[in-house]
Amino acid sequence: MRPDRLAILALLLPAALAAQAGAPQAGAATVTAATEFRLAPDGRVLAQLRPGAGVRTVTQSGGWTQVVLDGWLHVSVIGPRKDSFALTVKSPNGALMRATADRNGAVVAQLEDGMGLMQSQRTEQWAHVQRTGWVLSKTLKAGAPPAATVAAAKPAPPPAGAKPAPTSATTAPGTPPSAAPAGAASAAAAPPPVPPESLPGDVMVGHATPILTAPSGVALGSLDSATRLTTGPAERGWVKVTLEGWVRQADLVPLDSNALSSVSAADLRAQPDKYRGTTVRWQVQVIAYQTADPLRKDLGTDEPYLLARGPGAENSLLYLALPPSLMQQGKTLKPMSSIVIIARVRSGKSDPSGVPVLDVQRIVLR
Repeated sequence: MRPDRLAILALLLPAALAAQAGAPQAGAATVTAATEFRLAPDGRVLAQLRPGAGVRTVTQSGGWTQVVLDGWLHVSVIGPRKDSFALTVKSPNGALMRATADRNGAVVAQLEDGMGLMQSQRTEQWAHVQRTGWVLSKTLKAGAPPAATVAAAKPAPPPAGAKPAPTSATTAPGTPPSAAPAGAASAAAAPPPVPPESLPGDVMVGHATPILTAPSGVALGSLDSATRLTTGPAERGWVKVTLEGWVRQADLVPLDSNALSSVSAADLRAQPDKYRGTTVRWQVQVIAYQTADPLRKDLGTDEPYLLARGPGAENSLLYLALPPSLMQQGKTLKPMSSIVIIARVRSGKSDPSGVPVLDVQRIVLR
């Protein structure tokens, strides 16, 4: 066979084999099913691609296709450069890559913590990033997704007089890409609130936010950006969520199913007979460790107790009587420290001060 024909066959054969296997040719492609984005065929997982995500194919090997993933990351989940990469993902729960520089933009992929990325554009709030990896060929189809799904939104222009944010070409080595000019205004407008009933079961916190005991209730703590949650019922603009995570075993105590968190100190004073003997689970603030004098008639003379304030945001004095097993722990508590107690109501309105007296059963440091 003539050499020129052999050269033509050599060029056509890979394409014919790829077409026979159903893999997309080099160019635009769309992810048809959720799939893993890997460092190499059967290699380490770098991200989870969402159905409908657009990618650019490069080459095929066996049942795998090498693709270029392209999208936008919010600066809150961007870490410093690493090796040859301009930046890394810095989020223990992973980070969402979006098709547009907008918190409401379509999600292209969920990236693993520590994943390296190249950067082609940067604003004060968003980075346009890329990464090459491998996906199963059967999860791709040739052709770009609808333009409405993947068209990258043009980032908002910087405020007048503000310096442009650096790109990967101008960022000095070792400088975190998330650094922005001090005092610069946000380049992306805050997203409108999402109706709770439209939220999926699994969501991510878009920015640091408090988690409360109930709508407009007492704060339990604060959730960092990118914390993963599962949503439940919605009520008056609030959503009940479930958080999965890890705590130290030493900080846990058995759950007392009879303990109440909804009873307040005001309830005890208003109906002392009703709540006598009731077990409560309260968050309180320690004021001081003390021993009782004869004037406190609902406490024994020299009985150790904690003078505290609470529960929660309620500004009420409390006498927390300590059994011998908790005396040492009570002595070591610093003034103004926050603790959670499980305690039994001894008196909802003690004589003569009217301060509730509770017998502490357990103390948990916060």
